[in-house]
Amino acid sequence: MHKSQELAGKALLPLSALDGSPYAAVSGSRQSLNALGAVVSGASLASCDLAHALAANPLDSTGFAGPHQDEDRIRNARHARAVPEMERHLADAALQLEACESSCHDLVTSITRDLERASTTTQQAPHKISPTQYEALRALAKGGATMQTRGRGSTLVVIPDPTRITIATFQSLDKHGLVHLDTSVPLYQGRRITVTAEGQRALAQYRARTRVSAVPAAGPTATAAGMPTVAVKREARR
Repeated sequence: MHKSQELAGKALLPLSALDGSPYAAVSGSRQSLNALGAVVSGASLASCDLAHALAANPLDSTGFAGPHQDEDRIRNARHARAVPEMERHLADAALQLEACESSCHDLVTSITRDLERASTTTQQAPHKISPTQYEALRALAKGGATMQTRGRGSTLVVIPDPTRITIATFQSLDKHGLVHLDTSVPLYQGRRITVTAEGQRALAQYRARTRVSAVPAAGPTATAAGMPTVAVKREARR
């Protein structure tokens, strides 16, 4: 039981650390963090099952009425009744711990894969977005956006500000990995939309590009502008 409690504590530490780290912005991190949360839950349930098994184990003690001639028979009967319950709790604890072990092995692979994919994506140039896509991404980045069905089953992107985002625009952003849609929730409840790390990079690139294009071109210098006039005056003197 002590080992299972240690496992729950050890799993809780990286879960808290990863949840507050840049990894939380990596595509696919939500599934890994949910799986790690399940490990914490599984280890806690295993501890609970072991505690129930320990509580079901009858102690070799004497009742209030003092020693009885058939004390051994009573003790044996109590043990016989407790064995099936103890076995059930121990089996449940073993299943929980096996699931935790399997999840931990899978998490090592998935977290490593997510980080490698994020590193590769970061090295690539961000996707170049159009003005319409920029306005949509900018509105979605403020938070609170959902995709949901309304009326006669029409699907809409609902955001707090007045910006209108068509399904076609959202699908284009989703295709390039700029947004993430939480598909674990039914559409009628409203699926949460978030901007991915790649989407944030695309926003930053668009702002930088538009700032550069907005700088006016430098005009002719005063000396260069005055040269034709000087030449005309010299020609007149001749």
